Amino acid sequence: MIVYHVCSFKKLMRYKKSGKILPPVRAWENIEQAQRFSISTGRRIILRLKFPNNAEKLEGHYNQARVLKTEYVFNIKNY
Repeated sequence: MIVYHVCSFKKLMRYKKSGKILPPVRAWENIEQAQRFSISTGRRIILRLKFPNNAEKLEGHYNQARVLKTEYVFNIKNY
């Protein structure tokens, strides 16, 4: 499943350096909810990630969020 993770530039650099996103890894099921969250928090980076189809739903959040309780391997190039 494709999901959208919202983060700050500082976090993006941390992900790039470590090669992973530490749990819990939260993400939105659709880009519109990720954009809304981005605007409301001031976090300007939205990453498109691939979660397993059975990723757990995150309570609340308009029933549109998922969470992984394991680290996410983060491969990024050319940033």
